[in-house]
Amino acid sequence: MEASKKIIPAAVVVVILVIALAGSFYTINTGERGVVLRFGKLTANVGEGLHLKMPFVDQVEVLSIRDHNLTMKQEVSSSDIQTISVEVGLVYSLDPEKVDHIYQTYGKNIEVTLVRPTLSEKINAVIAEYPIEAFVEKRAEISNRINTAFAGQVGGSGILVKSLLITNHDFSDEFNKAIEDKKIAEQGALTAKFTLERMKLEAEAQKIKQASLSPMVLQEMAINKWDGKMPQYFSGQLPFLTIK
Repeated sequence: MEASKKIIPAAVVVVILVIALAGSFYTINTGERGVVLRFGKLTANVGEGLHLKMPFVDQVEVLSIRDHNLTMKQEVSSSDIQTISVEVGLVYSLDPEKVDHIYQTYGKNIEVTLVRPTLSEKINAVIAEYPIEAFVEKRAEISNRINTAFAGQVGGSGILVKSLLITNHDFSDEFNKAIEDKKIAEQGALTAKFTLERMKLEAEAQKIKQASLSPMVLQEMAINKWDGKMPQYFSGQLPFLTIK
């Protein structure tokens, strides 16, 4: 009886030791970083592989440092107060050396708390400097400016911007109709201009042709048209007999 009483506490101790030993190891996978919290206080930024921690004391939070793909759609206003619907594609990652700072400042929700609000602000600010008719022609320039502004804003926070592009856009129905009407009007004006130019050229060509018809040429034309019969009534000489 006494022996069994001694075995039970020993078994409990063994179980506790096994649990403690198992809780002393953790693994950080490829493409991740770990943040170690000891009693809630950040103490380390650890890389990939197998690590030791203090059981029941240390807590490990894992953050991905792989590329994140973010697509944002929003409506913005041009400098001439026209509405443009844009879609922006962003590829970014977390700086492995700043994961501890990122977690301490933003937790695991950095995309919600920093990336999306900052990107939205930069998209609005940059596009607002361009008139809507310049948007298509300068879309690459606008993308580059948004990229530069966004990267400059979040770079110190541990965000690495890989690429940022305006992947799609759409104008309002009213503006699309206005553009279509303008193109139709321009096409009509261009057609009228070409028609007028053609008529002027044809008239000029006719004048030149008439001026170049010498008497010799006129008589040759008359001979070519003569059917070989003498007219029954005529006065004077035939036109083609006046050649000297």
